[in-house]
Amino acid sequence: MRVKIEFFATLREKYGKSLEVDCDGTLKGALLAASKKLGEEFLRDVFDEKGNYRDDRIILVNGRNIKDEKIENLRENTKISIFPPIAGG
Repeated sequence: MRVKIEFFATLREKYGKSLEVDCDGTLKGALLAASKKLGEEFLRDVFDEKGNYRDDRIILVNGRNIKDEKIENLRENTKISIFPPIAGG
């Protein structure tokens, strides 16, 4: 199954605007597939040391925050958006 991952702010500077990957149909599977193209640093950017999604990231699946809704299963052409912590004033 093919999904699109979009990056924002500092993550966009590191990884580019977006990436399409083939995955097993799960969110973790999609992010692991992305890490094969982007490298180990990407894993540290989305997962904590226990393998959970990092609390300081916002991850949206088709515009729905995974912290509000436990989303793990994906469909073909799902769009995953990842935002790093953003501060401003």
